[in-house]
Amino acid sequence: MGDKKEIYNILLVSLDESFCKEVSSVLSSEIGTFFVDYKELIEYDLINPKEILEKCGIEYLRKKERGVIANSCDYRDTVFSINYDLYKQNYDLFKYSFVVYIKLDKGLVKEIINKIEEENYDEFLTETSDIVINMSKKDAKLAKQKICKKLGELLWIYVIKH
Repeated sequence: MGDKKEIYNILLVSLDESFCKEVSSVLSSEIGTFFVDYKELIEYDLINPKEILEKCGIEYLRKKERGVIANSCDYRDTVFSINYDLYKQNYDLFKYSFVVYIKLDKGLVKEIINKIEEENYDEFLTETSDIVINMSKKDAKLAKQKICKKLGELLWIYVIKH
C-alpha cells in the first residue's frame, strides 16, 4: 500500500466474478455500507449494453462503461465488486478506493483458460491492489472475516503512526 491516500470506498476484485460479488455483499452488510456491483450498475445505467455494442462498437461501449465507473467513484461509503476485465481497463480510476484482491487457490477459478493467463491476471491484480486476501476455498463469510481483520490491522497501524 502506498503512502497516505484518501479512501472513500472499498473495491473487491477477484478472478471469480460471482464469488467476488457475494463477498462484497456480505462485507457491506457487516460494515454497514452500500453495495454496488459494477456489472449491474453498467447494465442499469446503459439500459442495454449489448445493443450499444452491436450498433456502436466496442470502443464506444468501453467509453460509456468508463463514464459510468468514473461517476461512481464519487460515491462514499460503498463496497464495490468488479470483474477482472472492467478493473484492468479502468484501474486508474480507483485512486479513492481501497482495492482488495480476493485471490483464490489454483483450480477454484473455472473461467480461466490456461495457467499462463491465470498467472498474468494474478500478477496484475497483486501489483495494483492494496491488499491480497488468500482463499483456499470459496467461503464468503471467511473472506469477509479475513478482509475485516486486515482492514482493522491497517487502521490500527495508521492510528499508531499518526
